[in-house]
Amino acid sequence: MMKRYPLLSIIYHWSLVIAFAITLTSCYNPPQHIILDTAESAADSTAQRLSRPYGVGYNLLVNTDSLLLLEERPMHWSEGAMESSDSVWLWKHNQIVIAAMTTIPEDSVDSVWVKVARDQDTMGWLHESDLLKASTPDDPISQFILFFSNGHVLWFLMITAVAAAIALVHLVRRKRFRMIHLDDIPSIYPTLLTTALTTSAWLYALIQHSAPQMWVTFYFHPTLNPFSQPLLLCFFLCSVWALFLLSIAVLDDVLRLLRGTEAILYLLALLAVCMIIYLVISLTPIVVAAILALAYIVFAFYRYIAFARARYLCGRCHQRLQQKGKCPYCGAIND
Repeated sequence: MMKRYPLLSIIYHWSLVIAFAITLTSCYNPPQHIILDTAESAADSTAQRLSRPYGVGYNLLVNTDSLLLLEERPMHWSEGAMESSDSVWLWKHNQIVIAAMTTIPEDSVDSVWVKVARDQDTMGWLHESDLLKASTPDDPISQFILFFSNGHVLWFLMITAVAAAIALVHLVRRKRFRMIHLDDIPSIYPTLLTTALTTSAWLYALIQHSAPQMWVTFYFHPTLNPFSQPLLLCFFLCSVWALFLLSIAVLDDVLRLLRGTEAILYLLALLAVCMIIYLVISLTPIVVAAILALAYIVFAFYRYIAFARARYLCGRCHQRLQQKGKCPYCGAIND
């Protein structure tokens, strides 16, 4: 059996440890900072809880540089109310909790006001729209979703994918190396990974298009358990778990079948293909994305079955071979 490249093996095992730690962290629910169980708070937030996935006692994390609060409850909205009231400032990474919610119908900016608290001595009121723009649920999964929903991240991925594609074309012209769909390794896992990513990206786009409220609810109450969610969201979470498991299988097979530099180039090419797939599927209209996704899945399996699938076994070391001749593992000649 081929000896693994030491540096890649170390990176591979540490990536598993980090992934496992992230998984455990995402299952952690942070404690509430304060609990207000007064009749006033309950009465103010009853209607909001019926139409919103959050209410009194829900934890948030400030993600802007600063956030201005009014110390006194706004009873009636009027011009200059913000200037005439005492104010409190919150700062980035402050953990806050929703303490109360109320409605001021005559407020033309936003009729819903929310009272938040950092601790027992630091609390105040602000518009609900301002709160949602300046904070995120205090949960690692929600923060991960917000990061990848950022338009700047999508542009960065697009530029990176284009640059990677240009670099790969240049490398292919100068030196031949293994690459998915062109000169693939005899392993089904890279093909399964890209097709699973295609399915996952399309399911994500479908949820955003057809069930946005379901996604908002999941954003405020995330979970890694797919079987506690509606059917469409269940399929999406299952595809995410499949991506995680297939990534481990891909790393294991690539490190087993290829040596140092070849393995690195193959993984970089695979990463570039995955970024391009994600961007094309997620930024394309839903019907066109479905057609493209189906066409790519058919193409990917055709390329694997026709050109990458191992058809032979070495007579000496029993490694999988794509063609007869000299075995690249033990050097035996197979006729």
